[in-house]
Amino acid sequence: MFTSCEEEIYSEDPVYDMLFFSADSIDFQGKIHNTMSFHPGQTVYAGITLGSDGAYITKATQTWTLSGAHMEKPYSEQKTVIGPCGKEPTWKFTAPDSIGEYTVTFSEKYSYSASKANGTIYGQSKRMTARFSVK
Repeated sequence: MFTSCEEEIYSEDPVYDMLFFSADSIDFQGKIHNTMSFHPGQTVYAGITLGSDGAYITKATQTWTLSGAHMEKPYSEQKTVIGPCGKEPTWKFTAPDSIGEYTVTFSEKYSYSASKANGTIYGQSKRMTARFSVK
């Protein structure tokens, strides 16, 4: 009698290292220059570096939120990324018109094509936060 020795396949969440800001488009291939202050109305690029790509994720729903003391209410945007493994999350937005400190938060919800080791087929990233100023 022959038996198969197939290895179990499990999904893995990506591991994110750093949420950073740039005044230019983001190039993950070069050195990252984290910009911490912007002018009112300036284009801001937010990016997150990958420590690990993740595996067997079919879809990620990203939630990006911009908040600050001078904002009436936080601004949020959702993005859906198909086949997100190995793709660094990015977001482009306009710096608020009021001078002050602002916070960007990021989180993701995942749908897996293979369950995780604990049997789940959905997951969520840890929340990431970074601050910048408008001067």
